[in-house]
Amino acid sequence: ETSSPSFSAEDFIPENRFIDVISPNGGELWEIGSAQVIEWNSPHSSLRVHIFIQALLQPIAQLIAENELNDGLYRWDISSALLPGTNYRVKIQLTNDVSVFDESDGDFSLIIPPSIMVTSPNGGEDWELGSTHDITWSSVNVTGNVKIELYKSGSVEETLSSDESNDGSYSWTISSELDAGSDYKIRISSLN
Repeated sequence: ETSSPSFSAEDFIPENRFIDVISPNGGELWEIGSAQVIEWNSPHSSLRVHIFIQALLQPIAQLIAENELNDGLYRWDISSALLPGTNYRVKIQLTNDVSVFDESDGDFSLIIPPSIMVTSPNGGEDWELGSTHDITWSSVNVTGNVKIELYKSGSVEETLSSDESNDGSYSWTISSELDAGSDYKIRISSLN
């Protein structure tokens, strides 16, 4: 049966309002700078929500999405201004009734993405064939060993070490068999 006369949707408050955060809900490892999907269940997609992130020990939650559709999905571009940590939670609440909300059941982590940076040689060096030099690098959040390769004109010329400790330094004696040139590069990659 249809009501008569009709009435505006603003004239009533929907019943059975709730929010249930699905993801992140504890244990996730999300990289700072990446895009992740926050998911939740909630009836009444016509309502709007605010989405917050909060570290457990921080007194104030940070608003990351305001007045979003209550459609159960939000693509979050994780700001590089956030600090890495293991105690973050997401909170989602209705904009028109802050008593209707849910937050992650457990903590999730924001981590710095793994990276490797070659520090030497890094361009402009003149190393003689047959001489010995240290190849050096720094790494962040890289576990396990690395592979060190010599590239010439964009193609692998030689694998210098296929399983090297990720300690930031490798002593390399340059083969006298290589052709002289200025288009060589060193590539260091994680084995993991």
